[in-house]
Amino acid sequence: MEGRKKRLILARHGETEWNSAFRFQGRTDVPLGPNGFAQADLLSRRLSGVCMDMIYSSPLSRAHQTACIVAGRSSCSGEVIPVEEFSEMSFGSWESLRLAEVRDRYPDLYHPWREDPSSVTPPGGESFGDLIKRVGEGIERVLSGDGDTLLVVCHGGTIRAALSFLVGVPPVSSWKFRVDNCSITAIDIATDRITLRYVNDTVHLHVDGSKAVDLPLA
Repeated sequence: MEGRKKRLILARHGETEWNSAFRFQGRTDVPLGPNGFAQADLLSRRLSGVCMDMIYSSPLSRAHQTACIVAGRSSCSGEVIPVEEFSEMSFGSWESLRLAEVRDRYPDLYHPWREDPSSVTPPGGESFGDLIKRVGEGIERVLSGDGDTLLVVCHGGTIRAALSFLVGVPPVSSWKFRVDNCSITAIDIATDRITLRYVNDTVHLHVDGSKAVDLPLA
């Protein structure tokens, strides 16, 4: 990467029915819901004028479906490459449960988790530290490959882990960033500097589809 700057665009997948029901998804493979497909279409229109040299995604269907919709309208790369390291954090026995159910069944863990999600490992799940390590390995691999503008379609936890790994955001603080479905976050990576350009850009989700194409991307 000597003498070159790469831009990593991180997009969260579209909404699933579990998202709208406030259920923990984690590594459970939940597909996009109807609203998620509509969000992914708006995301694809927003990114249609950006030449993505490479498009990567989590292998989980909600992320891969979103990435394929974006790739279908891409002006450059039409291929989506699944990367296992970009899967969502495992929530173990909490997966499929609503927030209220976790609160009632695991009160000793739920309340500390609400204060600092990075400090609690759900039973049978993955620690946030392990997630940062896993996501970091995936990021290093894609940055060492081809292309200067890279898109990764993944998950809220994955994006927060990427912010910790690349920008040095403390784990407890990374969970204070809002990461909406089909939002985009961009990080510029040069040999001597890493710059967080923006987080949770969702302007494209609040305009007519024909106007999403014309929205600028900083």
